[in-house]
Amino acid sequence: MHTNLPTKPTDIRFDVEHDLIHFIWENEKTVTLSHDQLRQACPCAFCRYNKIKKLPISSMQHVQVIQLNSQGYGIQICFNDGHDKGIFPWEYLKNMS
Repeated sequence: MHTNLPTKPTDIRFDVEHDLIHFIWENEKTVTLSHDQLRQACPCAFCRYNKIKKLPISSMQHVQVIQLNSQGYGIQICFNDGHDKGIFPWEYLKNMS
């Protein structure tokens, strides 16, 4: 049986100087996102609720990614504002720009 599992990036590169993360896929597609963009795009229920209610996503002006944890179908991104609930599916990241 063939399943269409989301494709993981072949490489993830960090630009520490500019607070950017480059997600690079096999087909040479690269998605470059800032730490702030990632925090604002967090797909967890808490952040989605705050977006709907037009509440701030984070109390910090500029957040930084402090840890990435593979979850198979995506990646858990932990931020320096203490938020670590968001798991970003690979397809979600691949379609961000």
